[in-house]
Amino acid sequence: MKIDDPRQLLHSAMQHFHAGQLEQADFLCRTALKGHNSADGWHLLGMIALRSGRIEEAASCLKKCTKRQPDNPAALCSLGIAYKALGRLSEAATAFEQAARADPRSSQILYNLGNARTASGEFKAAITAYRQALTLDPSRPEYHTNLIFALNFDPAAGPEDHQRERLSYGDMQRAQTAPAPAAESRPYDPERRLRVGYVSAHFRHQAATYAFAPVIINHDPTAFDVVCYSDTAIEDDLTRRLRGHVKTWRATATLSDAELIALIRADDIDILVDLVGHMVGNRLEVFARKPAPVQVTGWGEPTGTGLTTMDYLLADPVLVPPDMRFRLREEVIDLPCFLSFWTPEPLPDPGPLPALAAGHVTFGSFNRPEKLSDPVLRLWAAMLRALPNARLVLKSSSFGNAAHQQRIRSVFQREGIKSSRLTILGDTDRDAHMLAYRTVDVALDPFPHGGGMTTLDAIAMGIPVITCPGPTISSRLAAACVTAVGLPDWVAPNHDDYVALAARMTTDLDGLARLRGSLRDRLMRSSVGDTRSYAHAVEAAYRDMWRRCCARAQDSGLEVS
Repeated sequence: MKIDDPRQLLHSAMQHFHAGQLEQADFLCRTALKGHNSADGWHLLGMIALRSGRIEEAASCLKKCTKRQPDNPAALCSLGIAYKALGRLSEAATAFEQAARADPRSSQILYNLGNARTASGEFKAAITAYRQALTLDPSRPEYHTNLIFALNFDPAAGPEDHQRERLSYGDMQRAQTAPAPAAESRPYDPERRLRVGYVSAHFRHQAATYAFAPVIINHDPTAFDVVCYSDTAIEDDLTRRLRGHVKTWRATATLSDAELIALIRADDIDILVDLVGHMVGNRLEVFARKPAPVQVTGWGEPTGTGLTTMDYLLADPVLVPPDMRFRLREEVIDLPCFLSFWTPEPLPDPGPLPALAAGHVTFGSFNRPEKLSDPVLRLWAAMLRALPNARLVLKSSSFGNAAHQQRIRSVFQREGIKSSRLTILGDTDRDAHMLAYRTVDVALDPFPHGGGMTTLDAIAMGIPVITCPGPTISSRLAAACVTAVGLPDWVAPNHDDYVALAARMTTDLDGLARLRGSLRDRLMRSSVGDTRSYAHAVEAAYRDMWRRCCARAQDSGLEVS
């Protein structure tokens, strides 16, 4: 190779890039660009920077490429990925749309477009992109799972739409996946100690983990051996804390599905529990192979998977009423609530009712902006018009992205609400996040996707939560929580009553102040906050599942100890 031949240098840089030798690839690519300022060179350098985690540099390089080659779909797609990683969601969507026009047969580009639209809360556009991607390639499970997740946020999607996609996903998995062979030597003794495996990418600080962590922490070691299969890429102190409570901890983020299935089978897991559902980072393709005789989904996204190999869904009668269960493939097992309340550190005191000092009522919602649909924002605007002195506080880590703030402020502006009545707060650590609840008198649950742990956080800080459940499971999270705490009066049957309930609550500030002082204790004494009794209820459910499995094994002629 001639050291001064840019084409040969670029070719060699590409070889090093594909071999994962990024430093050598970077050096050769930069040398090539000195000799010839080419679009291909900037494209490769952008890819090297992207894979190396230098996202700003990647976007800059890829932009230089697309200026020279405006119809290069691969470069445009990579540019969109870089923009999305930087939180520049509108620019990301534009890049993906340009890439899709340049290569309309690429399902991957449309999938990335759907992801960008999902991140910006534009769920109708996201759903359209995912459906287009699936039309081009119906075999990609990630296209299906992201579509299913996005439907939870679409106000126009009903329960039939939700479950139709789940069943379609399950049918696709059944057609593509052969179940793993049964473990013939397993002792089907209904009363023996059980090996329970938990599969999650979220064994770290985040809301979903707080829902299931107390179960793992409070398992009875004389009756259950617990194995955690952790796809958690970034570990923290909560990861280490959970690891200390289980017999076996498996780091599985780098394992293929086949490798994870083999590991689960080697561990002789009796009951395998999915903690993610259709959220990003799921391992549902592992569950489609049925590596354990009993398989359960719960806590993470408890709306059903659609898999024929998933036996049970952990829920409660409010989250999934009996008349909704016929749509699910899983059998619903009722817990005291579909989640429990636990915090890794002591909570701050709720403080006094802020309205007493402020002279006005402050509503609040600390749900992420993707849940704040235009219909719920318009309803909240109507509430603020009916209560002209009231204020609204919104808080989420995602509000660091200006696009989310702009969308929400524009809705309130169109509805005639002055910007001075709206406060939007961004990311803080958990202590500061919980302290921010001291500024809120009454919390508002969004729709069509309500809040789960966010609802319980508010209650723990002495704040009543107004909710209006709809016909979908994802719209019923808060209703399940407040009912489990013994406060069903906070559940409004319709949107008019939602507004009326808010107005009625705010006319009795002394009553709100008394409620603020008692709610945390009420939560902690309930079946949701009593984490030991909650864990025992889960264990009783597992035991019943296993006894039923043993009975089926006996009926099929397998040896039962």
